[in-house]
Amino acid sequence: MAVHPWLWNPFAVTVRRMPLSEILAMYRPPAGGERWKRAIPDLLADPDDARIVDLLRAELVAHGDFREPIVVEPGEGDVLDGLHRIVAAVLSKQEAMDVTDTYDDLPRKRRIAIVLRAIPVTAALVDRLTKVLFSFPFEGGWTNCDLLLPGDDEVTGWWHCPAGLDERLGEELVARAAASGVGLGVLSIAPAD
Repeated sequence: MAVHPWLWNPFAVTVRRMPLSEILAMYRPPAGGERWKRAIPDLLADPDDARIVDLLRAELVAHGDFREPIVVEPGEGDVLDGLHRIVAAVLSKQEAMDVTDTYDDLPRKRRIAIVLRAIPVTAALVDRLTKVLFSFPFEGGWTNCDLLLPGDDEVTGWWHCPAGLDERLGEELVARAAASGVGLGVLSIAPAD
């Protein structure tokens, strides 16, 4: 079993290994209905979500596990972060997953703000970019967008990015948008922390 970076964090007290069957029984899906049997096909019907699940399944094959635990709210039975990983685990017949009750147990991530030029900025464009640019593998891990805000002729987002790869992430965002039929340009990149 691989040693995960959060295991070295002395404050990581709630990370635990749970059988997948218990996760499915204790926590309801955050989207697609109250039951996993309905939520999983609904999620996979969306091509963008299905693409993320496929990438996560490839991560399972390559590494035998996910790099980060899923985040749950035990009192409410909610999955706060990890829907796609749970679906990938189900489809890959993974027996167990790491689970935590707090975002504090996740590895610290560096955030950058990237302003992207997009004309015209519409609600449909922002919805499309949210799906395409929200979460994807990047330089040995995954990057996620915390928030995407529209402006007059630009969209600003906050992504997690390894140090030294800011420009590379900007190029990746433009390439991923172009592959989805959306033309973007990078206007600025700056640290957000």
